[in-house]
Amino acid sequence: MSVTSPNRFRIRLSRLAVGGTAALCATVLAAGTALAAPVVRTAASLPGFGLYPESLTQDPSTGDVFVSAYGDGSVLRLPAGGTQASVFLPSGTDGRAHAAGVKADGSGRLWVSGGTDRSVTVYDDTTGIRVARFHIPFASGGVNDLAFGPDGTAYLTDSFNPAVYRVTPQQLTQARTQGTDTALDTWRDLTGTPADYTQHSGLNLNGIAYVDGGALLTANTTTGALYRIATDTGAVTTVPGVSLPNADGLSYRDGKLWVALNRTNTLVRLAVSPAAQSVTQEAVFSSSELQIPTSVLRSGHGLLVTRSQYDKGGPFGAGTPVPFTIAEVDDF
Repeated sequence: MSVTSPNRFRIRLSRLAVGGTAALCATVLAAGTALAAPVVRTAASLPGFGLYPESLTQDPSTGDVFVSAYGDGSVLRLPAGGTQASVFLPSGTDGRAHAAGVKADGSGRLWVSGGTDRSVTVYDDTTGIRVARFHIPFASGGVNDLAFGPDGTAYLTDSFNPAVYRVTPQQLTQARTQGTDTALDTWRDLTGTPADYTQHSGLNLNGIAYVDGGALLTANTTTGALYRIATDTGAVTTVPGVSLPNADGLSYRDGKLWVALNRTNTLVRLAVSPAAQSVTQEAVFSSSELQIPTSVLRSGHGLLVTRSQYDKGGPFGAGTPVPFTIAEVDDF
C-alpha cells in the first residue's frame, strides 16, 4: 500500500470523475417495466460554504438527522421535522479536516469517521462530548463508512487497506475507560478473498450495511462489485449478478437495500433475502436533481439523500456549488 497523504483522499476521488452527469429521470424495474419517476424535493438546507456533505444518519430515539461534511470535517444536526440544519461538531473538531461516514448507534452515540486522518471518533449525540477515539493499525489508509450489528458491534470499511475493522461494545467500554486513542481491531483481513483490492488508484470498499440474519453487504466504488461477509465466520463472497459502479452509501431496511451511485446521479434498490443469501436488483432511478448523491437513508416512506455537489469545486471537478441541501425522494 502506498503512502496516503491528507490530500490523497481528494486526489483519488478526483480520478473517478467524468465529464457530465446523467440528466435522466426515470425508474426502471430489473425486468424492464417503466414506472412513474419518483419525486425529488429539497428536504433541508445546510449552513456554510465548502461543506460537500458526505453521509447522513438518523438517531432512532429522537429522529434527529446528522450530516457529515467531507469538505471541512464538520457534522451538522437537523432536528426531527426541521428544514434547517445547524452545526453540531465544528470544522476541526479533534483535528478532523474531512468527515466521511457518520452513524448513530441507537444508544445515544454518534460515530464519525475521518477519512484519511485514519480515525473514527465516538461522541455523545446530545452534548457532542467525545466518548472514545480509534485509529487504524496502518501508517496510511482511510476509514470510510460503518454499520452496526444487532449487538451494537460496529463494522468499518477502509477504502485503501483491504480490511474490515470491528469495535465490539466491550472494546468501546474499554476505550472509553482508557480515555486514549485505541487501535482498531482488524476483524477481517480481506487479503486473498474475493474482496481483496487489486487496484489502488481509486476508492475500494465504501458503504456497508448489516443485513438481518447475520451478514454484511459492502460495495467497491471503483469496480462496482458487491460483497457479502458473514458475521459469524467472516466468509467473503461476491454477490452474483449485481454491478454497482460508483457505489457510495448503502441503506438497509426490511429486506431492501438502497445504494447511492455518486457520479452518475443514480439510486438503486435491491431486494435482499435473510442473511443476504440472495440479492436481486429491483429498480434504478437517475436524476440530475440528486446532485451527486453520496449517501442515502431510508426514513419513513421516503429516502433522504446527501447532495454532495462533488462536481462543483469538490473532489470531482472545478466549479461553484449552489447552497448545500439534503434531498428527499418519494416512492422509491
